Amino acid sequence: MATSLGGGVARWGTVCGAVSGGALMLGSFFGITKAEEAEEKAQRDKNYAKVQEMIRQFEKNFGTIQCRDIIHLNLLDPEDRKKFEERDLRKQCAQMVAKNLECIRRLIDEK
Repeated sequence: MATSLGGGVARWGTVCGAVSGGALMLGSFFGITKAEEAEEKAQRDKNYAKVQEMIRQFEKNFGTIQCRDIIHLNLLDPEDRKKFEERDLRKQCAQMVAKNLECIRRLIDEK
C-alpha cells in the first residue's frame, strides 16, 4: 500500500514518504469513518492535530518535508537516481523513517 510513497510519491520529490506514511499510520489510530457526525468531527480535529505535530517535528529534525529538498536530487532523472544509489541515500531515508516513527509512537501513546 505504501510502495508509491517512496521518493516523495513515486519519485516525484514532493512530500517525503516517511511523512505520508506517518500520516496514514496516525489516521489508522485517530481517523474517522463518518465525517458528518459531530463526535467524528472532534476526532478528525484530533487526528489533524497529531499529523500537524508530526510534520512540525519532522521539519524541525530535517528542515523540510519535501523529498527533493532533503536529498538534493531529482529522482525522476536517471542520473540522479544513480547518484542516490552511489551515495547510499536509502540508508539516510531509513534513518528518517525511524526517527519519524519515534515521534509517531509518542503521539499515539499520548492519545
